[in-house]
Amino acid sequence: MSNVRIRTTVGAVLLVAAVAAMTTTSGGGRPLVGALIAGIGWVLSVIFTDKYVNKYPRRYVSYLLASHLKAATTMAVTSWILGALAGPVRVPPAALWGGVGLFVLVDALVSLLWRPVLPVGGSDVPEPIARADTPRDAQRFKSPDGPGVVCSDEHPVVSRAACPALTEPLAGFVARHAPGMEARRDYLLVEGEAFAAGDEPLPRSDLLIVGGFRLNDVRHLGRFLLSCADRLQPRGYLVGRYLPLENDSARLRVRYSGPCYWAVSSLQFAWHRALPKIPRLNALYFVVTKGKNRVISRTELWGRLQSCGLRVIGETDGDGELLLIAQQTGDRPSVRNPSYFPVIALERVGLDGQIIRAHKVRTMYPFSEFLQKRVFDDNALGQTGKFAGDPRITGYGRFLRKYWVDEVPQILDWWRGDLKLVGLRAISLHYFSLYPPDFQALYVTVKPGLVPPIFSESTAGFEEILAVERAYLESYRSHPVRTDVRYLWKTVHDIVFKGIRSH
Repeated sequence: MSNVRIRTTVGAVLLVAAVAAMTTTSGGGRPLVGALIAGIGWVLSVIFTDKYVNKYPRRYVSYLLASHLKAATTMAVTSWILGALAGPVRVPPAALWGGVGLFVLVDALVSLLWRPVLPVGGSDVPEPIARADTPRDAQRFKSPDGPGVVCSDEHPVVSRAACPALTEPLAGFVARHAPGMEARRDYLLVEGEAFAAGDEPLPRSDLLIVGGFRLNDVRHLGRFLLSCADRLQPRGYLVGRYLPLENDSARLRVRYSGPCYWAVSSLQFAWHRALPKIPRLNALYFVVTKGKNRVISRTELWGRLQSCGLRVIGETDGDGELLLIAQQTGDRPSVRNPSYFPVIALERVGLDGQIIRAHKVRTMYPFSEFLQKRVFDDNALGQTGKFAGDPRITGYGRFLRKYWVDEVPQILDWWRGDLKLVGLRAISLHYFSLYPPDFQALYVTVKPGLVPPIFSESTAGFEEILAVERAYLESYRSHPVRTDVRYLWKTVHDIVFKGIRSH
């Protein structure tokens, strides 16, 4: 049995003993109702706070006490609500609160005495992610340029004669980014409903796949792109066309003006962008549209391709549909849940180098996390320590970030104990790799925080930010509580009296 299960079992036994003791001494009421209320409160406290999970090194007593305090608060609120509904006759307040209070004290004492010594830093620090240089022929992400038919006699619908030489402008586009590929006659031409829907697997191809339909019309786009990536040899190419969100918006501006444009664009946003990303409700959208004419941003499509191990190396210019070419890199990221829905869970580096899930309101286009390294390669960091001119942030996302609305879901992460109230932001593995090794080892000895200790973003650059963050970590390791109180007051002062906002 794991340590967490043992601790949970011990906690359950302590709860039963505490409630039984108080019920026996207080008398009156219905003991089973009181025990049920206390049990429900305890279960919710365990679920929402993870208090029996080892998220605190032995030297940080404050982590353990904070976890038990939040669990006690959860249990008390639940017991108060359910006790009021049951009434004092069934559940005497003295018995209920006496049992809950006794359990909270004994449970915290047992946890204090039963703290494992967790490893800190050292070998648990993740290795920095190597940053590869951007290929020479890859266009910069911040300003890019711009179905089942198979060429095989074995396929029942077509012969090799169905794959003629590529015609302009496709041939010229391929020649610019993949010299020699434009002359191949053994490429895989993909057309047809079954393949566009992603319902049929693609046959094996050597070095070139050409999509014969708009990627906006593919029902299961992720499944289709994965199928293409799996059937390409290393360094092979995928060519497709699509209408990006940016060009679709420009098209609407030409067709409509004034209030008509805002009305149409709002409907377009709600139907073609928002609804497909809402769990369960998106089923209605795909039933009605069959997945056709979806609005896809350039960022989302590039991120989807990158998530499949396909790196975009070229894209045409224009105000309509664009041609795009991506190359098989053989390196497929391991992110389990891409950022697609309105509230997302992002993998971040936590205490002792463990990967935690930080929740946020999505302010970037879907699949943006797969492009973080590329944006850094192209744009580097600005003076605020964030990516300069980050094209992945949506228009409404900038507003949400300015007033920290996007970070509200992280209150749950703080309540569960993955974050503490004050501390450095939980960062991605790629951003973590940008720090020097000695700082990485220092970073993982302290929990990330909900409220960062550096709010004034008028810094001179990454080096100054590094110095401020190092000073906070060193101070916290010496005086945890005093340091967090001091930095919390400074943050509140900056927001309330100086009017500092995020970017």
